[in-house]
Amino acid sequence: IQLAALLAIVLTPASADIITIIPATSVANATADRNIWIAENFGSAVTAETLTGFEDDTSGSYTSLATTAGTFSVMPGSKASTGSGTHKNDFTILNSSDTPFQGRYNTTPGGKNWLDSNDITQLQLTTSFDTIYFFITDVDDTGGKLTIQTADGTTSSAFTSPVNGDLYFVAITGPDPIGYIRWLNTSQADGYGLDDFGTVKFPALAPVPEPASWIILGVAMFLLWAAVGRRERK
Repeated sequence: IQLAALLAIVLTPASADIITIIPATSVANATADRNIWIAENFGSAVTAETLTGFEDDTSGSYTSLATTAGTFSVMPGSKASTGSGTHKNDFTILNSSDTPFQGRYNTTPGGKNWLDSNDITQLQLTTSFDTIYFFITDVDDTGGKLTIQTADGTTSSAFTSPVNGDLYFVAITGPDPIGYIRWLNTSQADGYGLDDFGTVKFPALAPVPEPASWIILGVAMFLLWAAVGRRERK
């Protein structure tokens, strides 16, 4: 019985990543959804920490882009766009003045850029974070089907409001580093925009006193106790 119990513990798989997708009616609504999700999952003392909004990245085409969130890249086997994109197997950093697409837009207050899928079919973010969130726009509005997948095999396609310009808050969290996030699309003419990648920031813990500090504190308490004792004896 003990051996069976031990094997059950060893063979029990670790908890899987959790992908949360919440439709939003505006950027303010998506931001509120983000804050509520953080508070419900990590506590009210934990706050949002921005990783990248692509504001420091030059507009243009990329096959790989290193950011604070991790490295975005075109996956092997991805297919190029056939719609309004560049018709090349790359993704783009765009803003409202140079985008060929409708419905995709910057979601950073005061910002202008976003990462656009350029209608390719397979995009990947390699990351070392165990929690990442982002905003995504214009998903599945012209017949495509987008699936988000993480390295442990977790997937979600829960984009429930597929209309031009739709907006979602997406959060991914797990017990270990996520490894990678993949955006897998069935269409070469139905892309999306990505923006405002972030993670969670925990409050700083009070420093733990070093052994020498404990000794000093102990001596001080002893001297205080001795002084009080002498005063009472007088």
